[in-house]
Amino acid sequence: MHGFNKFFGLMAVAMMLFLIACSPRLHSVRIERPAPPASGVAVAGLSAGLARVDITPPPGIATAGYSLMAEVSRGFRTRLYARAVYIEDSAGGKVALVACDFLSGARLLHHRVAELAAPATGIGVQELIIAGTHTHSGPGNYFSSNFYNALAGGKSGFDPQLFDFLAHRIADAVISAHAARRPAKIATGSAEIYGMTRNRSMEPFLANPDLSPDWTGDPEKAVNPRMTMIRIDLKDDNGVYQPAGAFSSFSIHPTVIPHWNNLYTADVFGYIARELEFDLEKAYAAPWPVVHAAANGTHGDNSPNYAKGRQDYAEAKRIGVEVGRRAIELFHSLETGLSSDVAVRSACREVDLFTHPSIDGVSVCQRPVVGNALTAGADDGKHPILYRTPFFREGWGSARWFFTGSCQGHKRHVGGVFQPLVLKKQDFPHVLFFQVVQVADRVFVPMPFEITCRSGAMIAAQVAEALQTGPEQVAVISCANGYFGYATTPAEYTRQHYEGGHTLYGPATTPFLARHAASLALAMDQGWTADIPESWSVELKAKSFFPENPTPGGDRAVRGRVKYDEDASDNEEAYGFEWQDVPPAMIELHRPLVRIETSLDGTSWEPLSDEGGRPVDDTGYDVSVALEKATGDGMAVYQARWYSPGTAAGRYYRFAVLPRGGFDTLYSDPFSEDQKE
Repeated sequence: MHGFNKFFGLMAVAMMLFLIACSPRLHSVRIERPAPPASGVAVAGLSAGLARVDITPPPGIATAGYSLMAEVSRGFRTRLYARAVYIEDSAGGKVALVACDFLSGARLLHHRVAELAAPATGIGVQELIIAGTHTHSGPGNYFSSNFYNALAGGKSGFDPQLFDFLAHRIADAVISAHAARRPAKIATGSAEIYGMTRNRSMEPFLANPDLSPDWTGDPEKAVNPRMTMIRIDLKDDNGVYQPAGAFSSFSIHPTVIPHWNNLYTADVFGYIARELEFDLEKAYAAPWPVVHAAANGTHGDNSPNYAKGRQDYAEAKRIGVEVGRRAIELFHSLETGLSSDVAVRSACREVDLFTHPSIDGVSVCQRPVVGNALTAGADDGKHPILYRTPFFREGWGSARWFFTGSCQGHKRHVGGVFQPLVLKKQDFPHVLFFQVVQVADRVFVPMPFEITCRSGAMIAAQVAEALQTGPEQVAVISCANGYFGYATTPAEYTRQHYEGGHTLYGPATTPFLARHAASLALAMDQGWTADIPESWSVELKAKSFFPENPTPGGDRAVRGRVKYDEDASDNEEAYGFEWQDVPPAMIELHRPLVRIETSLDGTSWEPLSDEGGRPVDDTGYDVSVALEKATGDGMAVYQARWYSPGTAAGRYYRFAVLPRGGFDTLYSDPFSEDQKE
């Protein structure tokens, strides 16, 4: 969330508070913990399975991450996926690690997915991680609190249809990964990647004690550079182990795509994940889909190192592809460490911050508060007015230096004493789901916060001490299993930049998280059993944004010839094609829809692949689909674009639109390289 650019001055604050005060209809969601399933067919020894399921919603859902300045999505540029890795050791210990292309996990969503998946897999809340890649171009309105359903995205309210769509699609990924399990070998490791990220908030970072001299003057060094990876190989039907994919974490804030974007996209993580998948599919021709579940790390102050003035698709691709190539290198380097002698274990607990705000003498504030710096925006997403306004701009009056004895310390409160009258305490997230998962020698600590890199180091150090291992063996994952905003170190908090203004529970937030994580890690060592309620429910202010489902009143039809645009976006050329089709509720963007076909003679056609053997369709990088308009008769007009087209002289090309709503495949008129002239 990078400020509220549709609002000006104090009116921005007033409108923000008013939106939460407005009360749509209430929708109740109840969660049940199903009984453990009967024993299924076991796979001897270490086993694993992987799956990738498309979670791209229909057009009409507002994106989340840029708050009220976010756009309503018309379609997608790169698809959104849930990627699941299921691992079960020889003693029956199991985990499911899921990375999803949306802003963050949500406790309600996490528990519902476990409820749906448990009967088929035995995976419960303790064994399940759902981590958001933190793209700001995924859907909103599925969160567990009224606060973030109102203010994370461009529309306010909890959408029950969207929630059910995401829950069932993610559960399908977990169930499919479990069903695909085979004997496995696993290797773990890490690598440092510099140059792709920079610290966007250097003043708070430099306030931390005990910094390395290498970090003090270089934003590209003041980052968490570590990529941590689990490589998974599976045994094929011939008894040969072949690469199947990986689970990884890397710290990068997916804000290369700016707030004006109105297409779903996974931002940099779409390329990070797909590069490894494409590489392994080409190199090994494995008999299963290759999956790279790439989750975000301690990215809170680690921005992508995009070129100045270049927040666009071309930069997202450049950065994501390069990080993806480093992931490929790391994956191949782990081959000699593959082993079937691997154990997995996990532990979890839930803590209500309103009733249990303390641990080991460390306490968070019992009432969350929004800071002025949150409304002014971060360094790479500044509000044009508030960022230059006294008492709002980060590091320039947004921090109090007198009367700092209250629990919230240096934070200036949005709306002052009036904030509690409008931002009701119960509307904030307050039930924290803590979890620790260990696979082989790597320990993953999912957190429902955007963790700054030094906060992550503090948490990792205390967990490592509890488990008597090295901090480099511990990977803290941000935006997992819930969403509570940011977590800064106490020193960073005093500067009240954007990250500190969005640390809702005060300066002790990170020490509190670290103590709980270390305590839980120690409990895991002692065979902890999760103490989670058998059932619970929540009421959320709801509004539906899913498109209505009218009966189509016309036919599929081509609308004009394919057009060439030499400067379609980000200085990328593109071919564009429009057609009439079923309404948005029936277009099913989560299924493949558009591909490019090619022919030498204009009569015999085949699907096009690029020079690397990758299919040229809407599951890759350069074919987008967008809703143009409704036609009024239950139909709609869509546009597909083929960006950076690799056309060759002497060949013909066409768009193929795959079946929907009972309609057969639709083809554009052929076009060729000559059309560029």
